[in-house]
Order: sequence, then structure tokens, then C-alpha cells
Amino acid sequence: MSNSNKVHIVTDSTADLPKEIIRDYSITVVPLKVIFNGCESLLDGVDIDTEQFYRRLVENQDLPVTSQPTPAEFASVYSRLAAEGGSIISIHISSAMSGTYHSAVMGKEMVPGADIEVIDSKLVSMGLGQLVLEAAGAARAGKTREEILEIVKGLLPNLHVYFIVDSLDHLARGGRIGKAQAFLGTILNIKPLLFLKDGIVNPYEKVRGRAKAIERLIQVVEEKAGGQKIKCSLVHSNDLAALEQLHQKVTTRLHCNDPVVSSLGAVVGTHAGPGALGIVFSVHGDTV
Repeated sequence: MSNSNKVHIVTDSTADLPKEIIRDYSITVVPLKVIFNGCESLLDGVDIDTEQFYRRLVENQDLPVTSQPTPAEFASVYSRLAAEGGSIISIHISSAMSGTYHSAVMGKEMVPGADIEVIDSKLVSMGLGQLVLEAAGAARAGKTREEILEIVKGLLPNLHVYFIVDSLDHLARGGRIGKAQAFLGTILNIKPLLFLKDGIVNPYEKVRGRAKAIERLIQVVEEKAGGQKIKCSLVHSNDLAALEQLHQKVTTRLHCNDPVVSSLGAVVGTHAGPGALGIVFSVHGDTV
């Protein structure tokens, strides 16, 4: 493939893509920042990995805040890739959750003459990650810019994100709670089951106890998938035991071959908090 036909796929660190996927598919990731104690700014996935982050989250009384990349940081990435030839498709976290998409649009304007398409995924974590992975797979297979954009636009409305959180405190404090604020102040041991719609967090239902919440999460995905083959990803924030339970249920009850398993990175983890667990899926239309 000549360089003029090459399509570079760019995303941000909230996609929570495993490092080996980023490497194997040549995906460029622009990191967001997590800021501890008001002054210590760390690049998500670069200066701090997930294990270090969750350790600090538990130890640190002054909870971190997050910050999007600057337009100049995007412009720098776009300039470097444009110099290699070809076009750029840059896919980002929901603009309702972060200013990252708007930063990317401003970054694009700073690189006149480059062929850059910036997309608001209206998703986060492996919802965004699964979309980026499909785009990167198509780019690696030699598809054109237009073909890849067609794939992305077709997949966007078909990606579903359902998740449980241990508590709504982190989402509320970070201003990312969306319509799930209806669940705030509920009684102890209620685990909120949430989903993404139009780029924001929505309440699905309240479940008592963690084991029941994990079971209900699977049931909901079973219902939505309707016995069809799905592509799916499992996400967790540092809870390997719960992840193992979820993985077992997914492999026995859902028609999802080889789910991608991802740990929520520092930025998404700041807002979801420890103990979050979720399933991202898209239906492939074949009944099993």
C-alpha cells in the first residue's frame, strides 16, 4: 500500500485498549491526564499504569481529577502522522463526558492541509475501544478512508455498554453521572446497573448485592443480544475475582468468541471508581 492510501487511526486513552492491541494494530493513542493533589499531572497509561493508579486511589485521601489533551497536543500528533502521508481518522470519547473531542477538532484546525476526520464516538472505555479496533482492523486490511468511515458509522449505533458500579460517588463527584443521578442516595448495598445512551450515563435498574448485580448484568446482555452472535469486551476496575465470575458467565451463556478483557485506565477509573464491571457488545445478526 502506498503511503498516500495509508489511513492512520488515532484515539485517546479513555478507549482503555490493551497495550498489545494498540501495538499490533498500530493505533496512535493521545493520553488524557490524571491530576493528584491538585498539582501532580500524570499522562494516563504513560506515566501511571492501572495497578499504580488503583493503589493510589485507595491510599490517597485527596481524590484525583482528570484533564483532556490540549489542541496543541493533538496538532503535534496529527502533524507527525500527516508527514508520513495518507489520511487520519481520529475517534474519541463522548463529547458529553469530556472536552477531548473539541480539543481534537481544534487540533485539526492547527494542521491545515492534512486530511483529518474527527469523530465523536458518544462512547467511552471499550465501547470506544471496540469501535477503534474495528477501524484499525479495516485500516490494516488496506481499506480506504471512505470504507473505514462507513464501517465506523455503521457500527456506532450498534455498540452497547452496560456496567455496574460499586457506588455512584465517583461518577457524581466527577460530574459524569448523567441521568443516573436518579439513583443517588439509595439504600446500602444497592448496586446500580447503568448503560450509555447518546453519550451519557443512564440508569437501567437497581440490584441488591454484588453477586446479583453481576448475574443481572449478564441477563440484560442476554436479552439484548437475543441469542445472536456478538463481539464483546469485558471491562473492570481492578477487581479480578469479579472479572473471573463475569468471564465464566459470558463464555457459557453468550455467543461471544474470545472477548477482549480490559482494565479501566486512570481517567475512566477516576470517574467509575474501584469495583466497576461492564460488558460492551455489538450484535452481528447471525442467530446461533
